[in-house]
Amino acid sequence: MPTTPLVRRRAGIAAGAALALGTTALAGAVPAFAATLGDYEIAGVQFVNDDCSRNEYAIDATITGTTDDVAGFDRVRFEVWDDGTLMDSRTLEVEVGATRDLHAFLSFVGLYGHGAPGVGIQISDVDADDNDVSTLMSEDPFYPDDVDGPCTFDVERIGGPTRIETAAMLSEQKFVMADTAVIATAKAYPDALTAAPWAAQLGAPLLLTNPGGLPTATVDELTRLMPTSVYVVGGTTAVEDQVLADVQAALPGATVERVSGSDRYGTAGEIAQRVVQDSSAELFVASGQDFPDALVLSALAARHQAPLVLVKHDEVPPATDAALGALSFDDVYAAGGTTVLTDDVLDDVAGGVPWTRYSGTDRYATAQQVLEQFPAEGKVLVATGQDFPDSLTAVPVAARTGAGVALTRPEAVPVGVLDEVERLITGFSFPLITIVGGEVAVHDTVKTQLLGLVGGLADPTERSGAGSSESNIPQG
Repeated sequence: MPTTPLVRRRAGIAAGAALALGTTALAGAVPAFAATLGDYEIAGVQFVNDDCSRNEYAIDATITGTTDDVAGFDRVRFEVWDDGTLMDSRTLEVEVGATRDLHAFLSFVGLYGHGAPGVGIQISDVDADDNDVSTLMSEDPFYPDDVDGPCTFDVERIGGPTRIETAAMLSEQKFVMADTAVIATAKAYPDALTAAPWAAQLGAPLLLTNPGGLPTATVDELTRLMPTSVYVVGGTTAVEDQVLADVQAALPGATVERVSGSDRYGTAGEIAQRVVQDSSAELFVASGQDFPDALVLSALAARHQAPLVLVKHDEVPPATDAALGALSFDDVYAAGGTTVLTDDVLDDVAGGVPWTRYSGTDRYATAQQVLEQFPAEGKVLVATGQDFPDSLTAVPVAARTGAGVALTRPEAVPVGVLDEVERLITGFSFPLITIVGGEVAVHDTVKTQLLGLVGGLADPTERSGAGSSESNIPQG
């Protein structure tokens, strides 16, 4: 029998955010071969201002895999519907026999339509070809809360005066809710590089801190989100114990845990073993001695739900070797030429499985090659390639929204990267390019370039949207 989920307010979510809590709500019995849905939670916000509106929905669901759809994994699709039109969807996987908390983020530009009330949120079990097997949960109507807030379209900028404030602003504007947060030092790249894919899988923002204490911007964002779990990445040299004390003071009821190894390689290995891989068992490898080539690789690892480990130019550190022994993978991907990572190092890491190297004439050409691996889904995040923080804090946002991450020079987007950005947004009625970072990191000349890619689009109010229907989710 269907159950009616409870609706409650949750402290820490953007003012007025609507949530629904419940157990499986079905129109009929669930086939024995369908995945099992436990508790779920939906947060929905409709940002509205004078320029435009945008709908965002965060769905957390506990799923148990039951059917081998592909390589021992069960596939589940999360959807948001409006007036009979599918507005956004995301397919995730859970290993057969395992129970996991999955996190899906769905969004669309514009107000929800005026046919059926609200929107429809649905979780479905799907097969290997993405065909529906059964409906695990359906809420129609679900009402997001209207809130005043940032709402831009086509090209937006999210950036503060510092890297720490930019990370906090990115979280504030892109995470409707988060039960988990990940924190890394703002002073060095390795911990953030390897933590970003893990944060993406946890449905968590990646926030930044000073080594000696938690900055105000990060404290404010944590108290807005009110996560129940916070992971602080890195040893005491990177992040002192005072940071953990500051987190605990800001969130007295939260579980605060340090995740670290003996050095950056050990920390990366610890994180890699916490990433739950999907049906494509892949491993990503980056240099632990410099960051430029690896920035976009972190985003690709997040998209593939794959761990990322660090090595030296011509050596696999013992901590990395130990982590590799605990990981299972069929393919290895690395970024950077032979002056960054030797062939022998990649051979040692791969241990006989195939490996692929992405390498260009400079960091931007390498980033372009990695960006070419992302499918077009209408969304791109653009950050400076001169430093690491903005691009890495963008990774969890990119993974949850289906966006690629592109690197730019401060004053101009390199031609090859610009071509990839255009590919990723072409054919979409409501593309969104998000510049991550302030005007010092990414100049307004870059924004002008990006606006040129969407200049031919009609005003959002004139673009096609949802139709009219008595229910949001098609019946029958």
